[in-house]
Amino acid sequence: MRSYHRASSSMPLKDAGLVEFAAEDQDTLAVLTEALAEFSASDASPLAMRYDEDRKLLNLMSKLQRRLPSEAALRARCRIGYDSKEDSSGEAEKDGWIPLAELFGEVGGTSIADYILHRAYTLYLQPIVQTNGSIVGYEFLTRSLPEQAPFRPAELFETARKIGQHSFLDRAARLLAVRMGAAHLAPGMLRFVNFLPSSLHQPDACLKCIFDAMRETGTDPRDCVFEVMESEPLDDPRLPDVFSVYRKEGVRVALDDVGSGFATLDVVERLQPDYVKMDRRWVSRCDQDTDKQRYIDRLLERVSRFNGVVLAEGVERLEEWNYLKQAGVPLFQGYLFGRAAPVPIPAPAAVL
Repeated sequence: MRSYHRASSSMPLKDAGLVEFAAEDQDTLAVLTEALAEFSASDASPLAMRYDEDRKLLNLMSKLQRRLPSEAALRARCRIGYDSKEDSSGEAEKDGWIPLAELFGEVGGTSIADYILHRAYTLYLQPIVQTNGSIVGYEFLTRSLPEQAPFRPAELFETARKIGQHSFLDRAARLLAVRMGAAHLAPGMLRFVNFLPSSLHQPDACLKCIFDAMRETGTDPRDCVFEVMESEPLDDPRLPDVFSVYRKEGVRVALDDVGSGFATLDVVERLQPDYVKMDRRWVSRCDQDTDKQRYIDRLLERVSRFNGVVLAEGVERLEEWNYLKQAGVPLFQGYLFGRAAPVPIPAPAAVL
């Protein structure tokens, strides 16, 4: 039985499948046929291609997005099928057919496929400090390359999510973080790396390449902290399984932006991450706001129940840092300690 890719905001494309096309006008058919001919032909149809890795599919989508006018891409149809017994209900159209344009997306004039294929982005490192101001780790943050048009990282990942390519982008960024960490950071230095929960539709399979990269680069998994991005709902029943797979390899997990959006105190207690990153909304001028101080106390109390570690994000003022230390927060991140940079930066003398 074949299931089809669902054109939904949370269903990622998979690493292997059969992509098929249909079009009525001859010009579009010619472009499709020519592009497919550059790859291994499928025995199913001249307008189909089997792929067994993400790069093959991304290369095809990149070529088609460059060669097809937007109106032609809207009229052409596409479907991606998987040899699976998964339920295929909820598709955008009967039998999985969707407009080809729904698999195209770009940010700053560059297609999402090209961002992934050609690594048209980089990662910056922002320091994380402890109460004495010394650096204990860095968070890896997606940034534009110096020679390209700037983009907002949230827009890049959101656009990738809309077209189903967020799993590929998320994995590529995590792999780059592991390799950059091995190149720039000493053993024992923590590496905080973001991930999208919806991208890990099969945790064991999806994370295998990450663990392989750790072994290849000599990275101690205990130095890695993978943090759940708060941009998606945190009620996915697979999320505890993802945490379990990470922890089984020695990797620790974190919940980002706690106190904002989906990351509530109840979610924190249910998921029990190793690190809880308190959203900057509770940090900004917390030394002057009793409501924020009460929230900080509640968060610290909740997290202490499962021996988690609270990290305060967005610390910009010395007064905030002093209050948070007094309240019992052990880890900190923010402009007070340094902005994200292409290479690790030392802690400023003012906080040491």
